[in-house]
Amino acid sequence: MPNDPPAPLLPRTAPRLLRLADGVLLGGLALMTLAATAVLTVALYERFNAFSLAALVVWLLTMTLIARQALAGRIDWRALLALVLLSLLMRWWSVQLTMGVELRVDPMNYTNLATAVLDWRGLIVDDVQYGRDLRAYFPPLYPLLLAGWWALFGVSAWATLAMNTLTDAIAAWALADTGRRLGNRAAGLLAGLAYFAWPAFALGAGLPQKEALTVLLGVLLLRGLVIWLNADPAGARRWRHGLWLGLWWGMLALTQAGLAVAPAFVALVLIWQRGFAATLRLGLTALPALLAVLLPWWLRNWLVFDAFVPLTTASGFMANSALVHIRAPFPPGIFDLPEPERSEVMGELARGILLSNPVGAAGEYARSMAWGFAFEEASLARYRHTVPAISVDNHARLEVLLQGTWAALLASATLATVERLRRGLTDPVALYTLALLAAIGLTNVWFEFGERHRLILTPFLLLLAAGFWTGWLKRKTQR
Repeated sequence: MPNDPPAPLLPRTAPRLLRLADGVLLGGLALMTLAATAVLTVALYERFNAFSLAALVVWLLTMTLIARQALAGRIDWRALLALVLLSLLMRWWSVQLTMGVELRVDPMNYTNLATAVLDWRGLIVDDVQYGRDLRAYFPPLYPLLLAGWWALFGVSAWATLAMNTLTDAIAAWALADTGRRLGNRAAGLLAGLAYFAWPAFALGAGLPQKEALTVLLGVLLLRGLVIWLNADPAGARRWRHGLWLGLWWGMLALTQAGLAVAPAFVALVLIWQRGFAATLRLGLTALPALLAVLLPWWLRNWLVFDAFVPLTTASGFMANSALVHIRAPFPPGIFDLPEPERSEVMGELARGILLSNPVGAAGEYARSMAWGFAFEEASLARYRHTVPAISVDNHARLEVLLQGTWAALLASATLATVERLRRGLTDPVALYTLALLAAIGLTNVWFEFGERHRLILTPFLLLLAAGFWTGWLKRKTQR
């Protein structure tokens, strides 16, 4: 469209390397698609539910209609209303599933952390597995924001729903704006609307969990990078670009510690796009904001522990937990140690297993990654851990819808990569996706990997898929 700014271009040098990167991404997406489709097939065969299948069909048809209208430059209000209603209905259902139940795992911990802040006890929580009076085990940003929101609107599932829905709405807007700035307004609009109606996100909206905030910060980082890339060389040197990126980066690190180094991986693509000097300058301008976000947490932890705790005291425990079947048991007296020292002891045990049994450790990591990318049930799993757990009927009604949308997204992103390779095109979002995949894979060694840790990839995949389908529809109408 004429009003769209130009997409940030990749250098035309090293086409073989670009094709290699796309080939690696294609291989990964193809494997994920096969795994997700296999899970969907098993679910349809063993736990068929007509409601879930019908909901999946309605969701896909609605997104197809939205894609056609976005390409035409005008979305009918009835189609938009249908999509929003689908999202809100799933979000309403998420609250109903929390009524009369006791939350467990992370939603319970974040509830207790936020409640402790409201009671002026600070960020402190007990965990049945990792000890009492934990003060830096969980990253601080989400429980602080949750406490602030509850202070304004009351402690309830409905208030949590409103906070998470607002978070998702901002992320959807930022994703749509990113697509526009990449030169494809229709794809951005489709991706943003699909994000807001994404069943896995909508189903988790009634729970106090940090995933919505994590993904929002990832989208804001992507949007900030595109704004910087679209700026002229003089404008790209302005401090404001780096300051915003440093802010989002620091907030991401204090929300999901396992993704703290992910922006550094994306910087490798930026070096290719803009050169080393420009990327280094961007990093230096991002540093003040990054430090401004992190320093209060560092100072607080130093005062509490008399030790430097950069992000969380969970890293040692998580490194051990990531080994799953061969992890070390908690040694006697571990919980008598100060909190940072517990993590150091468990981290040392995990490193010992890594060195003594690297093949077994690699197998555990590979199994966790395979399961994490094959399934789309992180939100649904939260309700299996409530007391009482979600009913078998409600689980069946939701399972195929979540898994079906995930399989469709992976298949669409795979087709987008095949199309780019066939036509010799490049897409910076594809390279950012590959960089994030690499970051997630490498940091999995030091942090427990679960499906929720790869949710930050969903908006990137939505942009790839939306670009493919809007392009396909455009070519089809021009024949």
